[in-house]
Amino acid sequence: MSSSTAQNLRIAAVLLVFLVLIDVISFAYADKSFEDVRCKCICPPYRNISGHIYKKNVSQKDCNCLHVVEPMPVPGHDVEAYCLLCECKYEERSSNTIKVTIIIYLSVVGALLLYMLFLLLVDPLIRKHDPYTMPLQNEEDSEVCAHLYFFLQRCKLETSLFIDYKLT
Repeated sequence: MSSSTAQNLRIAAVLLVFLVLIDVISFAYADKSFEDVRCKCICPPYRNISGHIYKKNVSQKDCNCLHVVEPMPVPGHDVEAYCLLCECKYEERSSNTIKVTIIIYLSVVGALLLYMLFLLLVDPLIRKHDPYTMPLQNEEDSEVCAHLYFFLQRCKLETSLFIDYKLT
């Protein structure tokens, strides 16, 4: 392998690692443009009101129908009955874990692509023409070879039959 090819691959690998580190640092210090916590209330159909899913970013202690369901679809005297039917769950996710997992996945895919590129560049240098191997044959040559093979098999069979006949 030539030294310039090896040097180019090293530069590409260092550049990839540098870009991944910049991405990790930028994700760590980025402002939150989305929330990692929410309250989700699933309310089934009630009288003439269809079922609905409500989501709101509230604290865990405020995760109930009265704080999440806005606007309240029922009049004041039916609110308590409606809220008893609703099922509210507090959900939390770790966006940093998701980001790190995606970065690791993309890094592995990038490394495999670099390795594939490396093999594509090095393969012609590694493979040398072997003078002892037969060159590929065209279709006519393969037909001749097939006929020759069957002829030799027939000769071998006739020879073995002849030898068996002479021995008996």
